[in-house]
Amino acid sequence: MLAVEESRRRREAFQRIYSWLKQRSKMIHYDRGGFLIHSKIIAELHPEWQLERIEVTEFTVHYGKYSETYLRVLGMSEEGTNVNITIRDRSIFDKIALGLGLTKDISSGDPIFDREHKVKSGTPKLALKLLKDKQFREYVSVIRKLRKFEIRGGKHLHFVAECNYDTSSAVNSILAMEKAAEILAPEVRMKPVRVEKAKPIALKVEPRKVISSEVMLKLRKEFENLLIFVSKIKFEPSKENFSRVIVTPLLGEVDFIQYVIAEKLKVKALDNLEKTVSKAITVQIRPKDLKAITSQQVISIEEIKDLFDIWCEDREVLRKISEAYILLEALSKIKELSIFHIKLQGSTMEIYLECNLNPENIRKTYEVIKEAAWWTKFYLII
Repeated sequence: MLAVEESRRRREAFQRIYSWLKQRSKMIHYDRGGFLIHSKIIAELHPEWQLERIEVTEFTVHYGKYSETYLRVLGMSEEGTNVNITIRDRSIFDKIALGLGLTKDISSGDPIFDREHKVKSGTPKLALKLLKDKQFREYVSVIRKLRKFEIRGGKHLHFVAECNYDTSSAVNSILAMEKAAEILAPEVRMKPVRVEKAKPIALKVEPRKVISSEVMLKLRKEFENLLIFVSKIKFEPSKENFSRVIVTPLLGEVDFIQYVIAEKLKVKALDNLEKTVSKAITVQIRPKDLKAITSQQVISIEEIKDLFDIWCEDREVLRKISEAYILLEALSKIKELSIFHIKLQGSTMEIYLECNLNPENIRKTYEVIKEAAWWTKFYLII
């Protein structure tokens, strides 16, 4: 009974978030989700907003037998500058460290805000500029159970907030993002980041396994369904007989995603970064059992991790990827995933995976690529 009531409460909260965003959007899509499928809202805001795009979804964190579902709000502004800021609620240990004077966090000068929130930044001057704004602090202060509020700059301004599952927390997360984009606008104008986009190489015509017209029709339909979530889709050599599909994501997570239609579905995303990484990083994830990964109903992050062999030479990156619960959960839903990797080298990010040529995998692989790009930019590049 409690689970049913909680589910009803969450549906009502999500509906209210949608209603609030609908009034401020020129385009909005609402996926109501269902059993094992997360609800999602994607919105393009009216042009008077500094913040241009918003995505609201949900995720569940498992702590043994106990679990809690949170909201995640992603935001993007089309133009960016170099900035990175992380704000989260203080834990009891953070508060003890603060009381003992052991913390080196950035202080806003507002004792109530500083007591409740931990702030880290690689761009402290810009962080202070935000924190000195009373309206920004007020928006952040009323976000309940704030796991994190992060801003990452570059060729776009990217925002992410993870918080309690209620309408007010979602709305104030969006308002805090909008206020931050407004405050950072002069910096964006004075110090913009310009990066030439990565482009797919010319299509090579290669012999391939004959794919039935029925499967091709289903694949095309699934790609067309992606138009709700992306800004552009290109079928090559033609929409009627394609061997490659190029997708441009709506929120600018990567420059492009390339789907090659062969015996397997081969998906590659490339993004030209605004700076060169200090050292090359490769993360590889393979399923331990190709069949079991799609038949087992996973419950906790530990069970999800147990489905994969995860490899990276860098121990700290390995620890981080092993805790990327949303990414690993998304990977666990791909039918017959055979390989997944993330590579950072020079100023290029590459994400690649191979899986079964199943129409259901089109949307699932898109979600994985998008999540991997967000995760990489927030945790490996800053």
